[in-house]
Amino acid sequence: MAKNVILDVLENTIGRYVLNLDAGSLNVALWSGKVELRNLKLNVDVVNSELHQQAIDAPNLAPPFRLISGGFEALEVGIPWTKIASKAVTFRARGLSVILEPYDFLSQASSYTPSSSGDKDSDKKKKDQR
Repeated sequence: MAKNVILDVLENTIGRYVLNLDAGSLNVALWSGKVELRNLKLNVDVVNSELHQQAIDAPNLAPPFRLISGGFEALEVGIPWTKIASKAVTFRARGLSVILEPYDFLSQASSYTPSSSGDKDSDKKKKDQR
C-alpha cells in the first residue's frame, strides 16, 4: 500500500518527465526516509515541449538544443519523517545520461511539434520493448 501511495505522489510530481515510473523501478525503505527509483527514461516529448515553451517565454534564454534521449540510473528521494515540517525533502539524481542535438526553437517556433523530436526515440522504445 505504501508503494502505491508513493507512486501516486511521484506520478503527480515527476511523472510527466519520466516514462517508466512503476512499482518495478521503485525501491522503498519508507520508514527510514529513503525512496529510490532506478533506470528511469526521460519523456523526450515533454522535455522538448518545456524547452520550446521556455524559448517562447524568454527568447534570450532559449536553449540551443533539443533532447534526443535521456535517463537516470537512479533518483533518490530523502524524506525526513521526524522533522518533516522543518527540513526539506531532497531529490538526488545519479547517472544522468542525455543525448542532445543542436536545435533553434526560436526559428522553428511556428513549425515545432513535440512528437517531431520523439520519432527517433519512439523507434528506439519499440526496439527496447521487444
